[in-house]
Amino acid sequence: MSEVKPIIEMELYIVRHGQSCMNIKDGYGVPVEELTRDQRENPPLTELGKRQAELLGEYYKDVKFDAVYASPLRRATMTADYALQKNNVSDKHIYTMPWLIECGVGEDYSAVTFDELNAEFDGRILAPEGIDVSGYLICGDGQNQASHRRRAENVIAYLKDRYHDGEKVMCVAHGGFNTDIFLHAIGAQDTLLFDPAFDNTGVTKIIFYKEGTGSYGFDIELCYLNSTAHLARN
Repeated sequence: MSEVKPIIEMELYIVRHGQSCMNIKDGYGVPVEELTRDQRENPPLTELGKRQAELLGEYYKDVKFDAVYASPLRRATMTADYALQKNNVSDKHIYTMPWLIECGVGEDYSAVTFDELNAEFDGRILAPEGIDVSGYLICGDGQNQASHRRRAENVIAYLKDRYHDGEKVMCVAHGGFNTDIFLHAIGAQDTLLFDPAFDNTGVTKIIFYKEGTGSYGFDIELCYLNSTAHLARN
């Protein structure tokens, strides 16, 4: 019996952002009640968070990413920036995907327009092209778990439709929403058996094979979950 040659359609790297100012107590050095709304809801990375992102880029510098997608929130888009500075990928553009925004973000959340985001972070491309963001980069849905799942389904469907020739794709998002992406990617969206509890810059790698060519009869391979091996280099 002849062996079927595995055909990789996409390698997906799901990444949580680096440590942000709101991931640590008193991250801004002032009481939380004295912070501005923007500081509370859309915080930047701490110095440690920036270093975590740099280490991420160094560790994966030889992975030629064909595309990098990031949530429009600062902590995610900054992580993608710092990681790509250390990576050897030739195309430094980052796709801003509002679908990747964190769970619990509603219409009243502190938000920016695409022009404002580009003024702060250069070279962004909106994805999917033509997505309706109603002026702001928010596709949030508050605490609506059903909507979170629909967004995650949209992310996976979009990527699988766009990349099927072995491309390597990085998605930088958030601890909560990455759980939804992960579950949809492996086809377990209706059954949460455990909490992955993603760490800052934790990486989850999933390979999608052409139907019928995956190892042991499976067309989805979970290579590793929430890996922080890159942080050991610090």
